[in-house]
Amino acid sequence: MAAKGGTTRRLSFLVGALDSLFVVGVTLGSLIAATTLVWALENNPSVAWLSSMRTALDIWFAGQGVSIHFAAGTLGGVDSPAFNLGLPPLGMLIVFVLLARRTAKKFATATELWPGWLGSILVYWLASAFLTPLASTPHAAPVAAQAAYLPALLYGSSVVLTSLFVKLPRGTEVARERLALKAWVERKAETAHWFLASLTGPALRAGTAFVVALLGVSALVIGVMLAANWISVIRLYEGLQATLIGGVALTLGQLVIAPNVMIYGASWLTGTGFSIGTGSHISPLGTELGPIPAFPIFGALPSGSFSSGMIVLVVPAIIAFVVTLGIKRHAADVRFNFANPLAAALSVGLGVGLVASAEMLLLGFFATGGIGPGRMQTFGVNPWMLALVTLLEVVPVSTLAAFYSAKPAASAPIPDHLKR
Repeated sequence: MAAKGGTTRRLSFLVGALDSLFVVGVTLGSLIAATTLVWALENNPSVAWLSSMRTALDIWFAGQGVSIHFAAGTLGGVDSPAFNLGLPPLGMLIVFVLLARRTAKKFATATELWPGWLGSILVYWLASAFLTPLASTPHAAPVAAQAAYLPALLYGSSVVLTSLFVKLPRGTEVARERLALKAWVERKAETAHWFLASLTGPALRAGTAFVVALLGVSALVIGVMLAANWISVIRLYEGLQATLIGGVALTLGQLVIAPNVMIYGASWLTGTGFSIGTGSHISPLGTELGPIPAFPIFGALPSGSFSSGMIVLVVPAIIAFVVTLGIKRHAADVRFNFANPLAAALSVGLGVGLVASAEMLLLGFFATGGIGPGRMQTFGVNPWMLALVTLLEVVPVSTLAAFYSAKPAASAPIPDHLKR
């Protein structure tokens, strides 16, 4: 049995390690191929191929949340101070997470998961450590402190969580780590205070549903704005005078930040808005812009002020009301454990609001960062303000809806814990 267990551990370790190496090779190889194509077709004799390779390495690190430091110098023919490019392109980050999930699924059926975790994380960390000096030049380099842990942390956490929670084929032996996690969760559920035990499930469902629905509406609004302002978008493309390859690269660059833009749209719908540089602000109440980068997607930005801008705030209110109504069949414990309808409604409303605001806070942090020198170091949303506004908008509406979805039955007996 010991020999069999040792063989299984070695196999899991090798599967995790080799698949992580494959992920690094495929992602980095694709980026190098793309930058090499641009270098070959739009070759400047003074630019060496090695420069295009280092650009690919910088993109690889940036796609995993690592800031790229640019030294003071000339940028686009203009003197520029030192700055950090710190906006994570969430489209690329999602790709890395999906590839990590693919790795985890390959050893998720093993009797022990930790060797697969160790192999995949160790190889990914070694690859990042090896690539960091190769990507670094006096002009641009990944921030070493972030490159030392962020890629491995992102990849490793995705691998661990997937292997613990992915659905296994029927009849598969469950890994020890999954059994231990299940036992721990059951113990916590049994010893949890009745208040938290009753509210956790409904609040998580409704709060998460609110965020997903708000992002969906945001994507729809952005699509409509792009269609309505297509002439401005085309003019920005023409103004850049990009070649065919340059135009394709620009379009791909905008696609990888599309999830970021969806979060900005969600913030706009809450009334919080977002900024494109220090001193700018785009919200339903009006748009104030200074000089901004000539990205075609910015052609869809609303302009001027809106006398009826506050009507936009109806959108998150409607979403909060509907998702709270929708948790009625998941709120049986609330209806049983609470004897007072007001207490039940207030508790559910506050719980939904806290979950929604916490998730919007995390999304705001992920989607925000600097994209250039000076005023362009402020780009995106104010995560704390977004969380606060979300909380204030969701709690009252969810509380009203909870009078229906979480109202205790009039004939229900008073629970024992409330008699004491």
